[in-house]
Amino acid sequence: MRGAEPPASPPSLLVVVQRYGDVAGGAEAHARMLVNKLKPHFDVEVATTTALDYWTWENALTAGTQWVDGVAVHRFPVARTRARFFHSYERRAFAGGHSLEDELAFLDAQGPVTPELTEFLHRRGREYECVLFFTYIYWTTVFGLPVVPERAVLVPTAHDEPAIGLSMYRRVFHLPRAIAFNTLEERAMVQRRFADQRVPSEVVGVGVDAPASARPDRFREKHGIEGPFFLYLGRIVQSKGVDALFDLWSRWRKATATPATLVLAGHQEMPILDRADVRYVGQISDEDKWDAYAGCAAALVPEALQSLSLVALEAWSMGTPVVCPASSNVLASMSRRAGAGLPYRTSEELGEICELLIDKPGVRDALGRAGRDFVARTYTWPVVVEKYLDIFAEVRARNAPRAA
Repeated sequence: MRGAEPPASPPSLLVVVQRYGDVAGGAEAHARMLVNKLKPHFDVEVATTTALDYWTWENALTAGTQWVDGVAVHRFPVARTRARFFHSYERRAFAGGHSLEDELAFLDAQGPVTPELTEFLHRRGREYECVLFFTYIYWTTVFGLPVVPERAVLVPTAHDEPAIGLSMYRRVFHLPRAIAFNTLEERAMVQRRFADQRVPSEVVGVGVDAPASARPDRFREKHGIEGPFFLYLGRIVQSKGVDALFDLWSRWRKATATPATLVLAGHQEMPILDRADVRYVGQISDEDKWDAYAGCAAALVPEALQSLSLVALEAWSMGTPVVCPASSNVLASMSRRAGAGLPYRTSEELGEICELLIDKPGVRDALGRAGRDFVARTYTWPVVVEKYLDIFAEVRARNAPRAA
């Protein structure tokens, strides 16, 4: 009598991302969350750099294989950090009449130049059934994805910025077996620009693990916050639109007597606005985060260029509306589709929105309910994981040996 067949080993997956681990960054956090959700379904490994800081790409961690959350992480040294005069390369590449050499010089100057990572893909890339690349813009994707195009899935995290118009990125959007977009808006923008509809794609995004309940009073008591408040959560840096938010907030506050506090939480990379109605609470725990979402009048998301806002999804999952700039093509459009956010153009409009949400709690609650329903339909982990399982199954099927 034949013995039982041995259990089939899970399919293998390599995730390539520019930084990995305890780093502040939307794409990097996205990658780590996804890896942990895919572990039950795949034999997952990660290929990344030894850098922690994306401004310098300095080698801060030890090269070699380490374990993060029970996953093997192969770290490769950065051979060339970000150029000291990076913006001069950027201006030359973005100028009219530039050459391909100008574009490649910009890519090298931007970093992280990591030849050992691409050598690893040459040696071992085809040992993995699928290779998932995060973020179209960096050296690791531009030179890594073409090594294994037949098993590559790209998570581009693309937005309509000057860099995406460079010709060297065209192949990044045409070579992979599939593309996993974050939003309908991101996919429409990429397909309009690159006409790559022949590449299979899916709007996948990221899931949200919201708690069943939260305690806003606990957050208020811990940080001494009284009255209505608006929450900014994330890196406090100009590139996230925080300087513009400070300007608009100051102008509104000078014109109103409505009590309100702007609460900022996250890694500080620029000076905090020095006002009595602005409170910085530092980097907070998950418990604090969910309590803050539940207690604020709205989450403020001032960044104009993004492919998806995890903050918006988390706020909506807690029944909290989002306030964003109208110039944010992705989030303003998502807010309209969800019926769960309000866009602003000026300090007057920001002020009117904030006062509406303070004075009319029923409006705030209705927007929040719509947001919670939107996330439940689209951005939960079971939905996201199922979409990735389908994408990877299609990639494996396309690469399977054909019968003679």
